[in-house]
Amino acid sequence: MRSAQARVAALTGMLGAATGTEPRVAADLHVFRVETDLPAELSATAHAAVLAALATADRYGHTRTRAAEHVWAEISREANVTTTESPDTAYRALLGHTTTCTACRTGAICPDAAKLVRVWRETRR
Repeated sequence: MRSAQARVAALTGMLGAATGTEPRVAADLHVFRVETDLPAELSATAHAAVLAALATADRYGHTRTRAAEHVWAEISREANVTTTESPDTAYRALLGHTTTCTACRTGAICPDAAKLVRVWRETRR
């Protein structure tokens, strides 16, 4: 069983490696929150790595202001993962598809991506 602290350490390492920045970690009574600034230019590989890292968290998001943008992720202190695989395999399937599909990469409508998004949303409920 992976503890919340181990998950935070892994998430911090993945986000730091993907962005080249030092993530910030804050803790309160219920959650650990990891935030990291995004560089002005993010390669497709780094973008995929950031999304894969975020998928390991319990909750995550993206904040954009005029001055900067950053991503954040929260890991519950009480939630433990009992597998060595990502808890969000549906998201990883979607991510894997969109990074290799020509239609997705050009912004065209992709019926396969639409199906994968529906499956991912269903697993998030």
